[in-house]
Amino acid sequence: MKVLPILAIATLTALPAHATLNLSTQPTKNVSCSSGVCTATADDAVLNVDDLSALLATTDVSVRSEGIALQDIEVLSPLTWASTHALNIESNNAIYMRNVITIEGTAHLALNHNGGIIFDRKGAVHYWDMASGFSINGANYTLVNSVASLAAAVEKHPKGLIAFANDYNAKQDSQVHTVPVSREFAGTLEGLGNKISNFAIWDTTENIIALFKALKPKGVIENFGMTNVNVLAENTFNNVAAGLVGYNAGTIYNCYVDGGTVRTDFRGTLGGLVAQNYGGVFQSWANVSVEGAQIAEVGGLIGNAHGRVQDVYAIGRVIAGDQSDVGGLIGYNFGHVKHGYATGHVSGGQNARVGGLMGTTQLPVRQTYWNTETSGTQFGIGGTNIEGITGLTTAELQAELPKGFALGTWALDAKINGGMPFLVTNPPRK
Repeated sequence: MKVLPILAIATLTALPAHATLNLSTQPTKNVSCSSGVCTATADDAVLNVDDLSALLATTDVSVRSEGIALQDIEVLSPLTWASTHALNIESNNAIYMRNVITIEGTAHLALNHNGGIIFDRKGAVHYWDMASGFSINGANYTLVNSVASLAAAVEKHPKGLIAFANDYNAKQDSQVHTVPVSREFAGTLEGLGNKISNFAIWDTTENIIALFKALKPKGVIENFGMTNVNVLAENTFNNVAAGLVGYNAGTIYNCYVDGGTVRTDFRGTLGGLVAQNYGGVFQSWANVSVEGAQIAEVGGLIGNAHGRVQDVYAIGRVIAGDQSDVGGLIGYNFGHVKHGYATGHVSGGQNARVGGLMGTTQLPVRQTYWNTETSGTQFGIGGTNIEGITGLTTAELQAELPKGFALGTWALDAKINGGMPFLVTNPPRK
């Protein structure tokens, strides 16, 4: 499997090159198909998805941008097939998943690239049968489609490659009382643009509470989301709680938690996405109400941040009690943070350090912002303002991308995210 270094992640967000092979409902053009191999013959090429489905009904198919320098492959229209025949998509640059690929039969999907796989607003891969196959650059993944099967796969393969194969509604699981993925994970979870909705946990015994207890240094979670979470951490000693990951020492990329609450009535470190971060969080966001008690570290995205945090935002309310660190994005920061913003309302009890972006920071931050109107405060960090953290009004955030927010990574659209900046490869799914 080709693993892209963290410093190269930003290059995945660039807009598609002019040379593109599109899979769409448009008529096939500039594509030659022979013996199950369909190859682009010009910079501007189209393979009709119905033509491709018809081929897959009878044979394995490889779709290639071979011979065209830096040609992307874009999935622009829904593609579905129900046979057992495999589809191999080979791009000599990036693969842009702008719509859904659905494998209804028991078949293998292989994605091979030299420039990343980018899941857009509608982009996802859905499997009906977990006996099917999935691979990226020749590396095979274990398919899972529920919280239980995810936990079982991590328990069996704590360093393995796992792909979440469909959206899953955890409401059918009812409220759980222990962390589902309790084994520390050092493998890769490829979310395939899918999400878990209505995840609810009420834990009174454990100290680290989230969907994943811990991500180890080599662990990766990418292209994965959660919606409408309800995390209640009620250990009376100390709680570390979040929607996605309690303790992160690995890499979280292109992930989100949208809607719900993370809460404790006792001392704790809480974040909408991650509670404690010692690894990297990139191109991710959270819209969660984060509610702590006294002596807490609470942030809309991360409770306590070390490591690296870049190209992120949070829009949920954040509140805690006396002597707490309360931040719209991060509660307590001892990491390297740049290119992020927060808009959620923040508040705290007596002697709490409350900031529109952070409660406390021990290190400089770069090109970060908070909304001076919706946050309810004129202070970016703990009752003061420092260089690198700038307050902007709603109108200013809607008018143009803040300084340092790169085009191709960030974008503005009046119809998306309330007109606020959003991540091109990880936009709101509404």
